[in-house]
Amino acid sequence: MWWFVLAIVVCFLAVHAAKMLRLYLVLMEHKIGFNRFLLLYCKTTFVNLVIPFKIGEIYRIFEIGRETKIWQVGILSVVIDRFFDTVALVLVLLPLDIVFFGKVSMITWVFLGIILVIGCVYLAIPPTYRYLNKHIIMEKNSGRSMVALKVLDVVNDWYKFTSNLVNGRYALISLASFAGWIFEILTLKALAAFMSISFGAGSFSEYIRSIFGAGESQIVRTYTLIGAGVFLVFSIMGHLIYWVGRKGKKP
Repeated sequence: MWWFVLAIVVCFLAVHAAKMLRLYLVLMEHKIGFNRFLLLYCKTTFVNLVIPFKIGEIYRIFEIGRETKIWQVGILSVVIDRFFDTVALVLVLLPLDIVFFGKVSMITWVFLGIILVIGCVYLAIPPTYRYLNKHIIMEKNSGRSMVALKVLDVVNDWYKFTSNLVNGRYALISLASFAGWIFEILTLKALAAFMSISFGAGSFSEYIRSIFGAGESQIVRTYTLIGAGVFLVFSIMGHLIYWVGRKGKKP
């Protein structure tokens, strides 16, 4: 039985090491100190676990914006983190759906649609910006055209922010995302074995639906409770260490 406990601990740590690495790669240009980043990850992950439907990501946006002093980075880093996480999840779900169920599930289609829409918008921005910018400057000279140019500049600025957050790191971010889901499946398998509950491809699909409030299972409730407890402890310890260290530096 203790082998299951060891497997749960090791795989759980591997899951969040991969997820932390992914977010760190996105934010590395903004040089957040590792201790500060670790505390940020722990407390935002705790909030994400206790608040359903991933609404806790709003808190992560706020915390990242506060740390970097750039609110656009707060929004875009979370969007990028979710995007790569969803891409990796679809790569895991697609073969499971086809092999075990013989069809692509609705939740996989939804994720695939989101990926395609975001990807197409991202790829379309540079050529669209160049064409419209040239067309408006050459053909128009009204107040509306000036407003349109300002809107285009804002969109282009957001595109540049996004590119700077992932430029040269696509492969590493994708690999960290994929590793995170593989280790999460292994963690759930070990936890299910410890609880004497069967866990297969259908169980993983049910787990994904439960994350978004479309289903319930005992394994999901237990895994979420364990994760919330661990990150609550980590967050409290991190804050205590931070405040003690800060107090010790005062003359």
